[in-house]
Amino acid sequence: MKSTVVKRMRRTRPNAFLSPYRIASIVILLILLSVPNTHGAQNTGSVTGKTTVYEKKFFGGLKQKKDMSKTVVYITGFKTKAPAKIMAIIQKNKRFVPYILPLVAGQRVRFPNQDKIYHNVFSISPLATFDLGLYKDVDPARTVMFENYGVVPIYCNIHPNMIAYAVVLENTAFALTDKQGDFRIDDLPAGTYTINAWRPKAKRVNQEIVIRAGQPSEVHME
Repeated sequence: MKSTVVKRMRRTRPNAFLSPYRIASIVILLILLSVPNTHGAQNTGSVTGKTTVYEKKFFGGLKQKKDMSKTVVYITGFKTKAPAKIMAIIQKNKRFVPYILPLVAGQRVRFPNQDKIYHNVFSISPLATFDLGLYKDVDPARTVMFENYGVVPIYCNIHPNMIAYAVVLENTAFALTDKQGDFRIDDLPAGTYTINAWRPKAKRVNQEIVIRAGQPSEVHME
């Protein structure tokens, strides 16, 4: 298995974050459960909530997006060790699947090509700059380790419409919303943190939250 360590910038791409979408509000309901964590040092809680995404109307103004899935909701303020599991972004039917992949800094991602044609996966992000070269379905998958926090846009040098995002986080406290914008994050230690919501082509929103074991809380963000 070929592993790539990021080296230097090789290509230029237009800004991938200009868009008609925005997270105009995020409403978060915190449900804290008195469940001891695996270390027995403190209780943990769970966060459930909903994000609302709006898009621009053709003649101006905003409307709620019908499909509000794939917003990344994540907690910052503490760190966890990167899981040993190797994640995957598959190249299939000239698309990246999934096109949004949250992971923890230090985790590896495989890029298998399931198409019978060549792809050339690369990124010019200063957080992770790499070029995996040409390969197709009969070739071994290439692997990249993501070590720096942030959003890393990933492209194919042959097919300009292909794009994916690796969202590199400091811990495993994250979730992707469903079509209705709902999410749940479990196993949060008690403490004061920041809850964030991000999706491609939208501005990140965030707010401080306080996790108190056994005490339900409600947070509204607009």
